[in-house]
Amino acid sequence: MTDWEIVQEIISGNSQLFREIITRYKKAVYSLCFRMTNNHEEAEDLSQEVFIKTYHNLRKYDSNYKFSTWILKIATNTSIDYIRKKKVETVPLEEEIESKHESASAELVYLHQQNKNYIEKAINELPTDYRTLIILYHQYGLSYKEIAENTNLPMSKVKNRIHKGRSLLKDKLKEIKEEGAQWTAKQLQL
Repeated sequence: MTDWEIVQEIISGNSQLFREIITRYKKAVYSLCFRMTNNHEEAEDLSQEVFIKTYHNLRKYDSNYKFSTWILKIATNTSIDYIRKKKVETVPLEEEIESKHESASAELVYLHQQNKNYIEKAINELPTDYRTLIILYHQYGLSYKEIAENTNLPMSKVKNRIHKGRSLLKDKLKEIKEEGAQWTAKQLQL
């Protein structure tokens, strides 16, 4: 069944089918909530809240949009509201290390992990407005239009913030790498 068909069945009274929606989207919703809060327990709580909001608002779902975009919009808004309430300013970009070659050397794995750490730290240091858009665009692959719909921002503001966010990210990465190199040099001198 398509998402739209499932939604129609749920609205018609077959609430048991909502489990299928949860199964399809629990990883994406949790992942987005975790990236926004940097806390597993908070992400789990927010994920539950997202699914409750989704269930109660199914009648508002517009089939002109992908269901995944709609539910991620709910997750984004729920997370942003939570962050604003807590005034939290950290969001890690958690990525799995994928070794495409089984024979990858320990040095390559270390360098990959080091680069991942630099990127996570740089994203964590971005202001929330830029961080959210960078994550939605680069991590979730949403288009400018989808991000504008998710965040209720004009398309021009989305484009400008992503452009500015990339510039800030580039500068922060440079700073972080320089700090890392200085720290490593100091450790080698000891």
